[in-house]
Amino acid sequence: MASIHANGAGVRHAIARALATANLSPHDAIFRLKRARIDLDSAGDVARADVSIELEPALPIAERRPESLRGLVNADGAHSLMAWLPGDPRTGTAPFFMDILAVSWSRWREQHDVPQPGNIDRYCPYLGASLEEARAFARAEGKRLPTAAEIRVAWGPHPLPWGEGADPSCGRVGRPRYDVVPEGGLHPPNPDGIFDLGAWLWQWLEDGTVAGGGPLGEEGGAPAEGRWPIGIRLVKDA
Repeated sequence: MASIHANGAGVRHAIARALATANLSPHDAIFRLKRARIDLDSAGDVARADVSIELEPALPIAERRPESLRGLVNADGAHSLMAWLPGDPRTGTAPFFMDILAVSWSRWREQHDVPQPGNIDRYCPYLGASLEEARAFARAEGKRLPTAAEIRVAWGPHPLPWGEGADPSCGRVGRPRYDVVPEGGLHPPNPDGIFDLGAWLWQWLEDGTVAGGGPLGEEGGAPAEGRWPIGIRLVKDA
């Protein structure tokens, strides 16, 4: 296994640059995210992202130790920038892949011919899709929206992915101003390499509720009404 460090204009760019040093693209590489850090400029915008990744050999999932799969990105070589998560037998949740980053403007525009606002970076999460638009986007990619049980697996046992209470170094709890769309990956990833979970971005769940922008209750998702901003994060059965 080779460890690689790289920086870029954002997390997505830094990951791509790290992989490029090994002549790999995100579609080809199997890796584990070990560390990520964002530096902001005086205006609060992302000035630089640093990431450390650990490359893994290409092996069939069946040949990997079960305990080594959790958090492995693109574990089967067919799910780029998605981390493998184990599911939960208590809720009947099977193993699945989850996007490590929410759907960005650049990704949304691969399906939709819409103008991108000039003040928003292409790696910023796409906001404002209705539930049906989010479902349609997922179907077009051969994926789906997560269930509340799947979000719980990625979330972990605590009220917030990083622990019990708000921590500015891990994530902003509460929505940003309406004129501000933070870049994806602004906050450190959770132990499974999932960015911005619990930090600021609500995300659609398959049942029409939302989760992610604040503490996760035992009941799972929260009503979408009155929640902002709402983005999209996709999953796929493993």
